[in-house]
Amino acid sequence: MNAPALPHTSMPPVTRTASSVGVVVGRSFSFRFGAQVLSAIANIAGMAVLGNTLAAAGYGTYAFYYSLIPLIASVTDLGVGAIVTRQVARDRTAGAHVLGDALTIKAIIGAVLLAGVLVAAPLTLDPARALLVILVTATAVIDFSQDVGVWLFRANDRQDLEARLLLLSQLVWLAGIAVCAALHAPLAGFLVAATVAFALRSAIGLVILIRTFHAPVFAFDASRLRRLIAEGLPYGLAMFAAVCYGRLGVLMLTGMANASEVAFYNVGYLLSQPLGFVSSAFNVSVFPSLARAVGRGDEAVRPLLRRAVKFQFLAGLPMAVGLFILAPRIVPLLLKGEDFRAAGTALQVISAGLVLIFLNLMARHVLTALDSQRAYFRAIVAGLAANAAVSAALIGPFGAAGACVGLLAGELTVLIVCQHALRRWMPSGDLFRELVRPLAAAAIMGAVVFALRDAPLFLVPVVGAAVYAAAVLAVRALSAQELAVLRDVYTSFRLPGSGRLIRIRNGS
Repeated sequence: MNAPALPHTSMPPVTRTASSVGVVVGRSFSFRFGAQVLSAIANIAGMAVLGNTLAAAGYGTYAFYYSLIPLIASVTDLGVGAIVTRQVARDRTAGAHVLGDALTIKAIIGAVLLAGVLVAAPLTLDPARALLVILVTATAVIDFSQDVGVWLFRANDRQDLEARLLLLSQLVWLAGIAVCAALHAPLAGFLVAATVAFALRSAIGLVILIRTFHAPVFAFDASRLRRLIAEGLPYGLAMFAAVCYGRLGVLMLTGMANASEVAFYNVGYLLSQPLGFVSSAFNVSVFPSLARAVGRGDEAVRPLLRRAVKFQFLAGLPMAVGLFILAPRIVPLLLKGEDFRAAGTALQVISAGLVLIFLNLMARHVLTALDSQRAYFRAIVAGLAANAAVSAALIGPFGAAGACVGLLAGELTVLIVCQHALRRWMPSGDLFRELVRPLAAAAIMGAVVFALRDAPLFLVPVVGAAVYAAAVLAVRALSAQELAVLRDVYTSFRLPGSGRLIRIRNGS
């Protein structure tokens, strides 16, 4: 018997208060943030191992092939992952059938894609390159963004499980490339390390999902699958375009410059983009709550959206300021020699647009939660066109730095289009009002960091963070209600001092 069609906006039986929503989002964010901090450290360590083992030219070649993984991954689910998360967040009773549908779609697309590459690659490429393309395709099918278990963990507000899987994957990958470096393995060996790590994470995630929640129910219904794909396709195309403009610099520099310029760009990109995990951790955490708020009307959406925007400013501005000031010292610390010095400039250029990147990462999840994934697709297409045009004009005279400016041109274009789509819930005036106080706090921090720019590098971020925290409180960037939510999140973990905070809250 076929399963019933899934409701489009069915709501969960329990409606949370604003305070409880804040605690759920805060706890989810805490788990994701902690895991992604460690993941970012693993990424930087991996980059250092790869860069120092392969040198600039070899690392540039590795970066080119590795950049294909998220590019291919963005089309291996046709965008249904976000829709699956949204559906289960709104109606958890449909989880078993949705899981079955998601696994069915993933299996069909993955099998077709792998079969096509296994046939086409050996016929069109030399054996060495064919092997690399096959490896990156197999890895893309099981990329973290394509993990069905992760989709369902997010829908059920179980970021703790997702965090554990992320760390498992990163540790296995880092150990794999360390072994490859010690054995002086060929380039394919370094890519295999990612394939093995991703496969292990996917298998363990599916086992946890079945044991913790439910086994999938496979009830093939072509009309239901078509509807799921139709809803997901705009998001899938948007993600493909987003990956393209994120990786466009690598691809265009490969054709218009040389492998060293590719390496400079990729170092700047990889040292800045991991900071996006802070934004992504919050966006993914708020996604289920925002998807459920849609059923309660615009008045339920606006407060969540304003807090999401404020978070992007509070998190993104100090990182952008600090990274811009310290970039010339960070790159030589990780990659020795004059060979990589130009990467510091690339890092500075990208860091200048970090807040744009944060806001656009937010828009990706917000627009999908609000059933407006087509608007995000239009924004990404416009951003891709702007990125390509500016990069084509600037790569010739400026190399990697020109590609970085192209990236920021794309981000600015995406922001403008997304803000137009969100004007119903977040007018531009509200956006700027949320900016003022975080910007003031970041400016205070920036002045201190600039004054200490030649101090020991490990000390400057610590002092900067302390100054920024004090400045946020001094300019009252957080409301009393937001501070109360932060306190409740802290006490929910039963950390030291939680009892005293609870007594204060209760007035005893």
